[in-house]
This record gives sequence, structure tokens and C-alpha cells, in this order.
Amino acid sequence: MSRLPKLKLKKPFGYPFEENREFEQAQYFLFSYGDSATVMVEGQVINSYEELVQLAAQDCYKDKESLEVLLLPAVVGGG
Repeated sequence: MSRLPKLKLKKPFGYPFEENREFEQAQYFLFSYGDSATVMVEGQVINSYEELVQLAAQDCYKDKESLEVLLLPAVVGGG
């Protein structure tokens, strides 16, 4: 497999921040939020590390230096 891009991790709500992580670290931290966050990578919802690897392998992403990752908090509501 070719070199995997870095991940540019962002949490836009509450306390916005941005940090860069190595791609391989995603399997340990990105999906540990369970149902408390939605993971969006380059505008696509990703549910597992395997889906992230598949996305990164697509021709349009394989030569990118980094992928943008948004962690969106789950919205709990009722009425």
C-alpha cells in the first residue's frame, strides 16, 4: 500500500481545535467515541477504521498529504 496521508482532526463545536495525527493512530482513537460523535472524513461519514482505509485508498485521495476529519458531537433531542 502506498503512503497513507496524515489526518487533520477538527472538533468544530464547543471548543474548536485542530491537530494532526498519523493515519495509523486512527484505529486507536478515532472510533473510540462510540455513538457520542459522528466521524466525517472529507465530507463522508465513516463508521470504522476499515472504511477510513478504503476511503484513503481511492484515487482522488491517495496522493493527498492530509485528510480532513471532523468529529461532530451526537445531537440528543426529543420532544
